[in-house]
Amino acid sequence: MNWREYPMARLLLPFAGGIGAGVKMEGMPYQVWPVLALSFALLAFRQRGRLPYGRRWWYGAALFIFLFCIGLLLAYIQDERRQPGHFSGLLPLEAERLLIGRIESLEPSGQRLKARLRVLAVAESGGGPARRASGNLLAYIGLTADSRTLTAGDVALLRARVLPVAPPLNPKAFDYGRYLHFQNIHYQAFVAEGAWRQVAHRPGLQSYASRLRAHCVGVLRNFLPTENEFAVAAALVLGYKAELPDEVRNAYADTGAMHVLAVSGLHVGFIQMIAASLLGLFPFSGRAWPPARSLILLCCIWGFALLTGASPSVLRAAGMFSFLALGQAFRWHANVYNTLAASAFCLLCANPFLLFSPGFQLSYLAVLGIVYFQPRIYKCWYVENKAGDYLWKLVAVSLAAQLTTFPLSLYYFHQFPAYFWLSGLVVVPAAGLILPTGLALFALHAVPWLGWLAGQALYWLVWSVNALIFLIRQLPGGLLEGVWIGGLSLALLYLAIGCFAAAVHNRNFRWLLGGLLALLLLAVSYSGRCWQWRNQRALAIYHIRGGTAIDLFDGRNGAQLLGRGLEAESLRYAAQQHRWYRGLADLQAFHLPASAQGRNWRTDGLFLQFGARRLAIIQDESLMQGAGRLSVDAVLLCNNAGLSIAELVEKLDFGLAVIDGSNSYRRVQAWRKECRERGIGCHYTGADGAWVVE
Repeated sequence: MNWREYPMARLLLPFAGGIGAGVKMEGMPYQVWPVLALSFALLAFRQRGRLPYGRRWWYGAALFIFLFCIGLLLAYIQDERRQPGHFSGLLPLEAERLLIGRIESLEPSGQRLKARLRVLAVAESGGGPARRASGNLLAYIGLTADSRTLTAGDVALLRARVLPVAPPLNPKAFDYGRYLHFQNIHYQAFVAEGAWRQVAHRPGLQSYASRLRAHCVGVLRNFLPTENEFAVAAALVLGYKAELPDEVRNAYADTGAMHVLAVSGLHVGFIQMIAASLLGLFPFSGRAWPPARSLILLCCIWGFALLTGASPSVLRAAGMFSFLALGQAFRWHANVYNTLAASAFCLLCANPFLLFSPGFQLSYLAVLGIVYFQPRIYKCWYVENKAGDYLWKLVAVSLAAQLTTFPLSLYYFHQFPAYFWLSGLVVVPAAGLILPTGLALFALHAVPWLGWLAGQALYWLVWSVNALIFLIRQLPGGLLEGVWIGGLSLALLYLAIGCFAAAVHNRNFRWLLGGLLALLLLAVSYSGRCWQWRNQRALAIYHIRGGTAIDLFDGRNGAQLLGRGLEAESLRYAAQQHRWYRGLADLQAFHLPASAQGRNWRTDGLFLQFGARRLAIIQDESLMQGAGRLSVDAVLLCNNAGLSIAELVEKLDFGLAVIDGSNSYRRVQAWRKECRERGIGCHYTGADGAWVVE
């Protein structure tokens, strides 16, 4: 492999490294500026004179350092909270205030509308002059007849308390705050009914695209009457997934077909093919036609990217196809790896935080795998039949994409769909039919009969795909879930893949040994993890709004003690990731109050003994019926138990009160106040997170 053939890839690596370093830094180190100036001076000196032959590497080192520093500075500056006019620094946080903001995007979220606002001004709630401000805010507005009239581009006046996006309250749960951080959103506000009003409308390019998208969603809703078909068509054609049912989302994820619902290179490629085919119908020629044709293709590509929400995957695809279109216009013969690296470099210059988007990472790795591995996998089997050859090409594409993305999928999602190749045979050809049919419906929906025919064709296409996906999901052994790998395991997996690919490419046995060594280290790491799992003893009280859930980890076996009326989905969201992290192989469920016991624990419903720790579980006043005073390590208060801390002290000797999410806000505040007055430790899961004791 000759690195000189891939100059953009060489430039991308130090730039991305600088972005990663900039995100990790709390403050900007002053040493960056002299290093940046020195590297720039050395690069400028190259234009004036030449170093001796043996020191030419100085220029390469200076360029790498320069790009590293530029990436670091961009990542540091990208955080909007560091801007002087950010609204968080103008008025005290968590105090009610008035905000004026322009709605950038709007989508339903349960019983509320989730609006992303670009803040324009802030003022004190009691009155006073408004102060110009900047920054993004996530506002949740109650879903009413008035709020349904809001659209992107509206300027709204809100009265609300602005709160930082809280970290996850349960261990290993999805960190929504981190997800929003890389979208430059750090604060949220819950707006009460009647505490807002629309004051103006300032449309822009993005708001026009959002309104057009909302119109297209309405068209799909009129022609696709069933919920599942409408949701899948909206996601596949427009990238609109706000109303995708959990059952459908899980079915596509479990079969490895979720990528088709995220608008990406597949969709952008179809758009370019459709646009190029339509342009081919015009008999234009001359020197001006190729640049004009490329300009029209670029408008189609980026117009579709805006229409579908400009997600990281579609931005990557639009950037890559833009470079390809420009290359055709100017007759460049660019290397595809350089094209990929150049598109990533440009996107990261515009938004360095894209580097940490799972969609951005997975989309680039998938394309890289398809470009490099698909031809090699396809050559492994020659199929004479044309239909069989086409199916084998699709399977080879799926295998190549999975080869480079499955380690990252395990790292983020902890599951692997075994029938990804089978779902690929369904969704990839179907996407090539559904996307143009959906576009035809948008163009012809107002035309009698033609619009109806397009709607019927789209409905039955989507219905057929859904039926096949649900059928594939029912096949036995289709999903391997609960696979938890850390950063070290992720690096070792990619090291092994890279070494094996290099061994085949260079036909060098040493690379094969390197890959085997990486797998050996991975096995050693997994063995150490298994040893930790076998010897773990831990208790976890999760925070679940309106419910009680306790997990006991005794080696790789576990037990869960659950309150009555607890929703299965709430429990899964709160506890599933933590259970996978701890490698549970067997889990028994008991409902409180229950009498049960395991190898190192037992409970009679009121008291829980686990190892040397003793916990009293207070759900009602039954404790007051006993005689004497008992000693416990902690008390768990749940279900708004009608006992005060003073009454508990009469019956129990304890040093910590744990309050879970099954209690009302008023009851929690009363208990916390009593604990402070008596000098007793208090842990409220709604503020302090889940209580986990090793």
